[in-house]
Amino acid sequence: MDSSLLQTAFPLIVVEGDALTRGRAYGSQAGDRIARGVDIYRDAFEMVGISWPQAMAYANRFCDQVRAYDEEMFTEIKAIADGADQPVEAIIALNARTEIIFWHDNTREGGPARSIGLQEECTSATVLPSASADGHLLHGQNWDWNPRCVDTSVVLHIRRDDAPDILTFCEAGQLARHGMNEAGVALTVNGLQCDRDGGHIGAPSPLLRRRLLSSPTLAGALDVVLNAKISFSHSLTISQSGGSAVTLETTPERAYWLQPDRGVLVHANHFKSVVAQADVQDIGLLRCPESLYRDQRTLDYFMAQLGSITLESFKEAFADRFGSPDAVLRTPKARPGGNLSGTVATLIMDTTDRRMWLAPSPYRAIEFTEYGF
Repeated sequence: MDSSLLQTAFPLIVVEGDALTRGRAYGSQAGDRIARGVDIYRDAFEMVGISWPQAMAYANRFCDQVRAYDEEMFTEIKAIADGADQPVEAIIALNARTEIIFWHDNTREGGPARSIGLQEECTSATVLPSASADGHLLHGQNWDWNPRCVDTSVVLHIRRDDAPDILTFCEAGQLARHGMNEAGVALTVNGLQCDRDGGHIGAPSPLLRRRLLSSPTLAGALDVVLNAKISFSHSLTISQSGGSAVTLETTPERAYWLQPDRGVLVHANHFKSVVAQADVQDIGLLRCPESLYRDQRTLDYFMAQLGSITLESFKEAFADRFGSPDAVLRTPKARPGGNLSGTVATLIMDTTDRRMWLAPSPYRAIEFTEYGF
């Protein structure tokens, strides 16, 4: 039987101490899931023409990018590899999976459009206190990706003395993905793709996300993104519990921003900034045309409930099956390039109360599990 059929909650991994101690604890606790993740990406890389030895060679080159971005994070990655009994290059590959694809694409005739096989498809929403029923800031996302990753993902609780504690939902072995910190800063991310992608080598996205979630302020979190050297386009919705949120639509060359309308901010997988629409060719929309109605239906749902939006509202909005399987709640479907895409998890955060809820494979109507600091 597919083990994901039995998945009812993501395991909680708690780490603390210096980078070496954190990494070894993380790797040893999540070793089985890290090994499954390596198997998944060995297959996924093969589908887009990258053999595993090639992927390891690319990952070895990315070691310099990781070290240059943050020496402490590189130490933690090496320690994760040690704790999980994996080569360092395998942990780098888990963190730089999309960067490796874009790097490889740039070396082949045809350019970055080939990378459509490994792009995330998600629907996110943020509701400020002025629009919620209880004055709390709510922030969530359906994470659409390879359905097999339900068996490789974890909730990582990072306890720090020198920065806010972090609660991040990520693939085992990654430094961060989606989540929030003890200061109420929260993050969700949506895949984008444009004609500016390719030919740019920057720090792997999970490292940027870890640094962002280490910030005690929204200003600091925005600064991490706006001053980062990145390899590919994506949108990052960043909020803080005091009552503010911004979406940054980033490309390797520049960033565009969106702010809430009447306390609501929604994003799927196309560029929404009118400046961006005039400036770039939206390749991702050609691959995911349903992004237009996923975004609009979610926005309409919340706009109809202004002032009374709750946790249950988020659950209902993210369970929308209109257009299935190309829906807000995506049942697994093969995408261009051969990779499957489905909603791996629904994530909802109440950053005011510092609580997080996750439902694995929500198209199976699995219950939510609560996590907190």
